[in-house]
Amino acid sequence: MLRFAVFALLVAVASASNSALGVVEGLVPCGSKGEILEVRVTDCTDLPCSIIKGQTYQIEVDFIPSIAHTELDVLVSVIRGGQETEIVRETLPAAVSPGNGYTLAYPWTVRGDFFGLVALRIQLSGNGVTELCGLATANVRDIIF
Repeated sequence: MLRFAVFALLVAVASASNSALGVVEGLVPCGSKGEILEVRVTDCTDLPCSIIKGQTYQIEVDFIPSIAHTELDVLVSVIRGGQETEIVRETLPAAVSPGNGYTLAYPWTVRGDFFGLVALRIQLSGNGVTELCGLATANVRDIIF
């Protein structure tokens, strides 16, 4: 299971690879109470992102929560053919307060039986409140040799 190492006050996090983080445009909101400021993904600026199985991508989401939390639940799922599959479910210790900006940053190594055009849903919630929820499309390809 992924371990989320960084949850800091709008601090840039260096990517694990030499690739650049791009600001992703075109995310579809899916019920956020908090404010999503910016989303960055390794080598992606436009949807669908092109991702390769086996590679690790840094994902960063800048947001402002609507209420205070001492921990937040992260859920990432893949939607393909109308079927949703969880790929990440973690609880993060996170002391956040409304009105302040924060960055959720984590590495995602692409694994699983999905390929082709998929939708990814990223959700961050706590205390019964969905602080952020966004949908993005990605084109998943096998490793290129």
